[in-house]
Amino acid sequence: MSLVAQIEDAIIAKLKAAQNLGYVPQVASYGGEFDGELPAVIRKFPAFWVVLKSIGTPKAIGTSRDKWMIPLTFAVLAGARNIRGERETRHGGVGAGEVGVYQLLSDAQALLLNQDLGLEIDLFVPGAVHTLYNTKLGGNGLAVFAQEWHTKYVLSAATAAGNLPSQLPDLLAVGMNYHLQPEDGIADATDNVTLR
Repeated sequence: MSLVAQIEDAIIAKLKAAQNLGYVPQVASYGGEFDGELPAVIRKFPAFWVVLKSIGTPKAIGTSRDKWMIPLTFAVLAGARNIRGERETRHGGVGAGEVGVYQLLSDAQALLLNQDLGLEIDLFVPGAVHTLYNTKLGGNGLAVFAQEWHTKYVLSAATAAGNLPSQLPDLLAVGMNYHLQPEDGIADATDNVTLR
């Protein structure tokens, strides 16, 4: 598994394992939830989503150029809702379990700040916080903020090779599909060539 995937999974595991928050958040890898139907998404609040935001420009370490420092930026999205209004989605409500998005961000900061999550990466440092949503939807106040988290790791020929299987399997056959005009998504002819 790639180091980037390991980092994302480790952030998710850290947020899921949090105890004594006073609420139980949904935690998942971000998969475009806010591109679809928002009413279905807000039923999962309070919630965290984790996603890789960017991989920065590598910088050579030393003059041999055989090691590179790779900067990574992850985003932790925090979402809260409250029937009392938008302010309560940010600040939290008076009732038990009415957590606001500011508290969600604060809890994520306490869990991730200066952590390497047991991986060979630099300690996480916080970045900018962006407002994604701060509105009303169907009588519910809705707030979603995204906090950036920055880290770095060293890429070398040895670490890059560690991501490959020790031996690639032999290529034994090649399959080809031919699509004639007009393209309808169905192969009009196929060939299978055995190489042994």
